[in-house]
Amino acid sequence: METISASEIKQNSTLLQNALREDLLITKRDKPFVVVMDYKRYLELINPSESKNQKDWIDETFGVIDEEEGDELLKEIYSSRVNKV
Repeated sequence: METISASEIKQNSTLLQNALREDLLITKRDKPFVVVMDYKRYLELINPSESKNQKDWIDETFGVIDEEEGDELLKEIYSSRVNKV
């Protein structure tokens, strides 16, 4: 993790772009003050199990089918409809 002072960040705002590559620790009076990081990484840190569990639940409940299987399923559904419109 890169570390810079609050004064440096004020003088050179392009340093914030580094937060996309790696987390950025900003210090104030030589003490850790705030961390700047990519938003996607932040979400993974605050809720790592929920995003994984949600994806697993969707895959287990609905499965994953390719385009051809999807087309076949739609044909089957349309052919079994009582009131075809």
